[in-house]
Amino acid sequence: MKKNVKIIGVILGVVLILIYSVYSLVKPLDVEAKTLEKQKSEVYFIETGIVVNPEEQHIYSSVPETIESVLVEEGDAVQKGQVLMTLDTQFVDHELAAQQKILEGYQAQLGRGEVEIATQRDTLKGTRESLQGQLEGLKAEMSTDGQKELSDFIISQSKDQYEQGLSDLAKQQKLYDAGYISQKELEAFQDSVNNYERIYMESQVAGQVSEDYSASMEKALKEQINSINQTLSRDLLTPTKQYYQAMIESTLEQIKSIEIRREEHKIKAPFDGIVSQVLSRNTNRIQGGEPLFFIIGNKENYIETTLQTRDLETVEIGSKVKLVHHQRSGDLELSGVVTYIGENAIIERSPLGVEERKVVVKIQPETNTVLKAGFEVDVKFILFEAEDQLIVPLSAMYKIQDEDYVMVIREGVAVEQKVVLGQALTGAYVVIDGVKEGDEVITDLDVQGLKVGKRVKKS
Repeated sequence: MKKNVKIIGVILGVVLILIYSVYSLVKPLDVEAKTLEKQKSEVYFIETGIVVNPEEQHIYSSVPETIESVLVEEGDAVQKGQVLMTLDTQFVDHELAAQQKILEGYQAQLGRGEVEIATQRDTLKGTRESLQGQLEGLKAEMSTDGQKELSDFIISQSKDQYEQGLSDLAKQQKLYDAGYISQKELEAFQDSVNNYERIYMESQVAGQVSEDYSASMEKALKEQINSINQTLSRDLLTPTKQYYQAMIESTLEQIKSIEIRREEHKIKAPFDGIVSQVLSRNTNRIQGGEPLFFIIGNKENYIETTLQTRDLETVEIGSKVKLVHHQRSGDLELSGVVTYIGENAIIERSPLGVEERKVVVKIQPETNTVLKAGFEVDVKFILFEAEDQLIVPLSAMYKIQDEDYVMVIREGVAVEQKVVLGQALTGAYVVIDGVKEGDEVITDLDVQGLKVGKRVKKS
């Protein structure tokens, strides 16, 4: 009895094995497959861009000085020329006051010079008239006392004229040093002074030793009159006025320069905009050259990015791009247009430290109510874009004699299908012939047991 039970058990086991083997042969193979549907296809690459305002600018001070007051806060709207900060002006105020005093001194000297020269000319004319009168008096007989009085008068006048000449020579030397008269004019004036000296010396000698006293006196009087005429014929006023006027103008230029420097102690907005940053809150004194404010203008923002030189052939002015701004609530996508491509490459370092040659590209968003200066966005450069395309991944494709094939599930069986490929995408191809919408294309060809004619089902 036991022997019969064992035989029956063996038979049942064999039957079960046969049943499982048959089931395994007819059971569909689970495969990964993609149901084809028409969709948008894209070929693109992405670069990082920064939102830029054409008028954003750091504001600097050109002078080192103590901060007097900061007049704006971050976020304030400002207008061009508005004062943002004032610096201490005590030092330049002292300089300005000193130059004002110097200016007043030159203006006073110019006025005195005109009066002095006018007075000197009047005095010379009076002296000349007196000398001419004395010359006429020589024709009459004169007593010894009269001759002595005339001699003393001539000596006194010649001495005064000589001393005045020395004083005027010093002024002429000053004008010459300043470039307002020539060396020839200075030498002529020196000759006149030398002549005054000679006349003075001769008048002294004439009063003591001359045998013909009257003749000596007449000669001395005529020489003095001639010297006075020469002095009166010379223009002393013009070079003097030119000298002092030049000193006045030079001082005015110094005052203007100081006033400009004083104005530099007011830090002003260069254009209408918003104060984005106040960078000088924690210091009382600036050294000059460090940024004090960062201001963003009101002009329309644009996106700036850089492209590797190998990608330039795919981009031109007018090319459409997508701008993707990542937000917590989801990605915001905007359209943009390339408006500028740089003429020269610049060198940038990648995060790995590799030098790359890139070209600056600017993009204008078609609409923008969100992107602000300084924001970072992804710039998607579209190389190919088409709607209603059938897209098959590369993992579903294979070649037979340089022709492209895929496996399609039809009526539960893996069927080999020849296809015609279109645009290459990232990890996929557009298929333009051989398959249709709704076809199930096997995407994993490495499944064990998969072959043409095999019963399969989409897992």
